[in-house]
Amino acid sequence: MLAIQIVILFSFSIAISAFTPSKNGLLLYKRNHHHNRSPLYSESDLIAEDSQVEIKEDGESLQTDIKPCFYQNTDGHWKQRTLLDDLKPGQLLIGKKIGSSDLLEAKTGPKVFFECGVGRIDKKGNWQIVNAMFRVSKSFSKPSVVKKKVGKLSGKPVELYVRKVYLDTCQLEVMRSMELVEEDLEKEKEREKIISASKLQVGDELIGKVVTLKPYGCIVDVGANRNGLLHIQKVADLFGKYIDKEEGLADAGLERGAALKVTVESNTKKRLFLDFTNETKEIAESEQKAEVKAAAQKLAKEEEERESREKVEQIAAAAAEAAEEEDEEDDQHSVSADEADAWAAYGADDFDDGHDDDEDADIEDTLGIGSY
Repeated sequence: MLAIQIVILFSFSIAISAFTPSKNGLLLYKRNHHHNRSPLYSESDLIAEDSQVEIKEDGESLQTDIKPCFYQNTDGHWKQRTLLDDLKPGQLLIGKKIGSSDLLEAKTGPKVFFECGVGRIDKKGNWQIVNAMFRVSKSFSKPSVVKKKVGKLSGKPVELYVRKVYLDTCQLEVMRSMELVEEDLEKEKEREKIISASKLQVGDELIGKVVTLKPYGCIVDVGANRNGLLHIQKVADLFGKYIDKEEGLADAGLERGAALKVTVESNTKKRLFLDFTNETKEIAESEQKAEVKAAAQKLAKEEEERESREKVEQIAAAAAEAAEEEDEEDDQHSVSADEADAWAAYGADDFDDGHDDDEDADIEDTLGIGSY
């Protein structure tokens, strides 16, 4: 038969917050009216939990790496307290709100605390209670709404899920649903990707996203906890032309949401100034050269076409001039209208009066040629 010794400690006026190991190394506690721990002195409760420890047959001592600590859960049973280090995000806990610890006017929003059976081991090897903190609502919530929510959490067991364990400060934060925890974990992963702006060095190359356009440049999100400024002059230098405020930036392809490669130009006094990367500048320069070459080729082609048109026009003009000269020569050898009318009048003159033939015949007879 196992011999078990229990050291019974009594506390009447002093709230116990630091616990002293018993003779056999196993401590049992219950909450007193100060919400601290006082010893539990039920041997049957200890036996119910003796599977958690290794007991020697001689009964001299209990061999455990960590001395167990027990608490009375919401259904009245005594249960071994869970170490803070063993908790995982999303783990289910059953808690009971601690009535005197509400922080409803905290700057970061109203909070209440729950007893969830969690503890930690201090440097001296003693158990310390860790209550779970629950954020009731946002900091701007109405007091009446906050009190109503707190009232729904009081006086009954509440299912809570581990949101985050802060081992450095020995704190525990919980939420009401697993869905909220999963959403928060996703946000936490995104936050972990965020770079500390103070760690950015001059020359660091980053992928940025334009979030806002200003008359003086683009506000760019580079994945840091502070946005950077890409000055409008940098854009003008890149494209080699004047950029007209927000409209000019948008026309240059830097509208909101546009992705671009930037480099840190300076990072002092919490001001992050950006510039385009050398690669981007080289690409822009080559594109500008290509555009200049294309424009020159276009201009040369237009000049060639213009010269060709001028030659055609000159040939057409020469042909027209030659035709005009020919027309003038024809006019010189042609009968004028007045002359034509005169000849017409002469032709129509009254010489044909019937005597012409007789006169000719008389002449012929006189000359003696009429008989031939």
